Amino acid sequence: MQDAILNDGTSVYSTEKMQAARNDPCPCGSGKKYKKCHGAVIALQPAAQRACGICTACCEGWVVGTIEGHEMKPGTPCFFRGEGCCTIYERRPKEPCRDFVCGWLAPDSPFPESFRPDRLGVMIVRTRWRAKPAYILRSAGRDPDEALLAWMRDFTAKSGAPFFYEQKGERYGFGPIQFQQEMLAKLEAGERLW
Repeated sequence: MQDAILNDGTSVYSTEKMQAARNDPCPCGSGKKYKKCHGAVIALQPAAQRACGICTACCEGWVVGTIEGHEMKPGTPCFFRGEGCCTIYERRPKEPCRDFVCGWLAPDSPFPESFRPDRLGVMIVRTRWRAKPAYILRSAGRDPDEALLAWMRDFTAKSGAPFFYEQKGERYGFGPIQFQQEMLAKLEAGERLW
């Protein structure tokens, strides 16, 4: 399509969108083929996949169950936890191992790189509240500190996703008003928050 020439001799660019074929000259006038100029396809880098690496925080003794005849209980690390690895990784059981997804490791994780559990000292476990995401902060060497709790409160204010945490053996929850009301009702009924 060419520019229109008005009766007074001035030219006006067409407002119609030009659709150039990939091998046509680029409409911008660069002299390059459209596919090498404004029609170039830019390959997007896939998001970096996080990996456990040597982190074994999920095996540090917060889960309850039995793995190959060995009882799992809070405060006791997994019998099969090796130095920076799981010694039965290839044959680890579905429950609790294969079904567990670390909140930091999850593909859609909202948590920064620095929240890797073995670095943070706290593991973030995904759970649900009213069919929406919620999180439990579990000790992986230490209780959540004020800096982490402040980050989580800000995250909750922006996302609406509540979280639970434990400090010095006491359990707490933080979230929207409906969440707070439900947690108070649980406490009044003598139920645990999680």
